[in-house]
Amino acid sequence: MKYQEKYIGSKEDLYVFLKDNYSKLMREILEIEGEKVVLPDDKELVYKVKYENDELEGSYSVKISWANQEEFEEEEEEIEF
Repeated sequence: MKYQEKYIGSKEDLYVFLKDNYSKLMREILEIEGEKVVLPDDKELVYKVKYENDELEGSYSVKISWANQEEFEEEEEEIEF
């Protein structure tokens, strides 16, 4: 499931928003569209930072991801003839 919220504000508003959201995320009380956000303690987190800027628009994003299900390599069975 995907959950998303959108905000508009000044650079100062953004600072307050990020500070508050990071604090809530680390205390496991952050919610997005009523869904609790929990980063797993037992999985490796992958985090990426992306920055784009041209004459029309710019963006900066941080993405944190993890695998909920580990991939298992299929073991090849040895067949004797």
